[in-house]
Amino acid sequence: MGKTLVAAVLLALAATAAADEVYRYVDANGVVHYSDRAPDRNARPLHFGPSSAAGKKLPKTYSPEALRQAARFSVRIESPTPGQRLAPGAQPSILAASVMPALVSGFRLVYQVDGKSISAAPVDALSVPAALAPGVHELVVVLLDARGQEVARSETGRFEVAEIRLAASAPKRSN
Repeated sequence: MGKTLVAAVLLALAATAAADEVYRYVDANGVVHYSDRAPDRNARPLHFGPSSAAGKKLPKTYSPEALRQAARFSVRIESPTPGQRLAPGAQPSILAASVMPALVSGFRLVYQVDGKSISAAPVDALSVPAALAPGVHELVVVLLDARGQEVARSETGRFEVAEIRLAASAPKRSN
């Protein structure tokens, strides 16, 4: 049974590789599909370049356009976690995100706290320091491609920065 399944998968891969065109589409449930048949008349094929590398150097990285077509990116806030209360005086706070499948060379992140970017320009860092005032804040992280177009964005994460409270002076003892 296992050998039959492996043979079927290899046969399907060989048939796809031999096809002239490959189409990528997302169904109504958000599932990504690849096929050698166009799902509708408006579908456009993916272009992967020459199939033979004889005498040619292949690029070590993929173009942002090829990655955008082939991958479905997602961004997730890692820190602070939703509902987290940051300790008073914990400045600067560290904001962190993860990108799936990965933060690609040329892609950048925009960290937005309460609807405003915390840096002058998009960054290629998965974590950044931020000086935040006490109170409740909302964080969104946006992934931009090499052309500055939005590829994905995180869900909004709410967190709180606690206020610094000074201890009241102890009453003096009288002898």
